[in-house]
Amino acid sequence: MSIQAQDIISPEVHADSSVTFRLYAPTAKRVKLQSDCLLGKPDYSWFGGKTKKKNMIKGEDGVFTLTTPPLRPEVYQYRFIVDGTYIHDPLNPDSAYVLLHQESIVAVGGETNADLYVTRNNIPHGTIDTLDYFDDEQQVTRKILVYQPASQFIPQSASAGTDSLPVLYLLHGISGDERSWIEAGRATQILDNMIADGTIRPLIAVMPDCNVIKKIAPKHRTNLMRNMFNYPALQMQHFEQAFPRLKQFVESKYPISKQKTAHSIAGLSSGAKQAANIVCDNPELFSHVGLFSPVLGKKQVPQNADAEFYVLVGQKDLFYKNGKRYAKYLQKADIPYQESETKSAHVWKSWRKYLVKFLYKVYSTESTMNESQK
Repeated sequence: MSIQAQDIISPEVHADSSVTFRLYAPTAKRVKLQSDCLLGKPDYSWFGGKTKKKNMIKGEDGVFTLTTPPLRPEVYQYRFIVDGTYIHDPLNPDSAYVLLHQESIVAVGGETNADLYVTRNNIPHGTIDTLDYFDDEQQVTRKILVYQPASQFIPQSASAGTDSLPVLYLLHGISGDERSWIEAGRATQILDNMIADGTIRPLIAVMPDCNVIKKIAPKHRTNLMRNMFNYPALQMQHFEQAFPRLKQFVESKYPISKQKTAHSIAGLSSGAKQAANIVCDNPELFSHVGLFSPVLGKKQVPQNADAEFYVLVGQKDLFYKNGKRYAKYLQKADIPYQESETKSAHVWKSWRKYLVKFLYKVYSTESTMNESQK
């Protein structure tokens, strides 16, 4: 009997926030679930890499099943281990590249932030375009993902060619690429839901590949170890030097406002450093700068930038002191900034929350926000 005929659902999120995982594997002897949802407590390890394994129960129909206790609202990663072989959930198209490999993903809603991570079927959805940008000066082709809100949220003047929408540039960290904010960051769901809720203005989000070395393992996705070995190249700021040309390329294709006040940039970890470098070199480009778990120093303090900075970092983040110190540099330089911290670490669980906070701060349609949104 085929999976389709059995109408198997996996993962299935229940009303009490428990989740049932299922896998049709009639010839398998043992199947385990490996996931951070089995930990029972938040994972504050570096990049959130901890997981736990648990045996699944095989039914007479050949379906292995495991149901968790009620889970905290969050996004969880998981894989199946079938007789010692790792596989993704074949019934779940939602996945993310985490550190070294692809993981299936399940989002559990139930509170202000986590409800934004869930794909809602009853709202209009934006679109994602994939662009190839070839930089003549650096002779490098970069992938760029561009989020556009659903058509009903785009003013008619925009479709007629009038500049109208604000834009946010989102930069990934050292372990990622242009897909990281879409997959692990849930940027599409966050933007769709916040725009549909009417809490932020419709905007375009641009997610470029910020990596420097392009010829290493070209048939494989970029991962943490490959980029760690090439960290010295990252310090040469090739991406930052190319960014104004990349920005011009994107904005020639989309209905983006030409007003500086409509342009913002945010990045996580090393991407925060790249964002700060870009603003230091091009103070005319952005009015708002989001720095999530930033790896920064005095060199990244702009001398004449007319922009407001947002420094967000977790108390258990390995760069916590670095972020706090950078905020003091901004204060001494008399640069407008806001500082916020969480109890979390250098993990996507933090960066998703930081994105939500940044969007509320910069694009809110409300004059006042409740405490969970500030």
